[in-house]
Amino acid sequence: MMGRAAAMSSRKSLGDDSTITPADDCLSLLNTMAVLSLFFAVAGCSDGRLPTYPVSGQVVFADGSPVHVGTVELKSREHGIHARGEIDKDGHFVLSTYEPGDGAVAGRHDCVVVQMVMVEEIAGFQPSTEGVVHPRFGSYAASKLVAEVHAEDRNEIRIQVESLSPGTAAASQHEHDHADHRREGGAELTK
Repeated sequence: MMGRAAAMSSRKSLGDDSTITPADDCLSLLNTMAVLSLFFAVAGCSDGRLPTYPVSGQVVFADGSPVHVGTVELKSREHGIHARGEIDKDGHFVLSTYEPGDGAVAGRHDCVVVQMVMVEEIAGFQPSTEGVVHPRFGSYAASKLVAEVHAEDRNEIRIQVESLSPGTAAASQHEHDHADHRREGGAELTK
């Protein structure tokens, strides 16, 4: 019992006759944790995400007319992180990585332009190829599109693609022209 009394007397506040109880210790610990949590929140403790930088732009065909529908996707060569943006009716897009409109991580990126094209399976039906991006631009291996995202407030890019040739059979839309794979000058991405 003497040990408990000695422990209690050592836990008294200086100049005060009140006793500090285990509940007081718990409150003190909680207060300390709250202050530390606030400190780390204000200090900007990282959530593991790489910083992103705003990226917007336009997708156009070789004649300068806009692509009206689809998705632009960039994949960071260094980190493998993807950024995506929907193409609007004027060909414009804004990229998002973690949150809407936050952009992409800095560095070199491979780029694709993807469209979902519905094809009717009706004998003799010829779907329109007007406004359809050549399918090779939907493949990282075949598109040859490269974008550089800089650690700046604004990155504006223009992506030029080729259209699907008129008269191409719907069944062959996903086949690739291997000559196009070797030619890197067919599409251009500018900053």
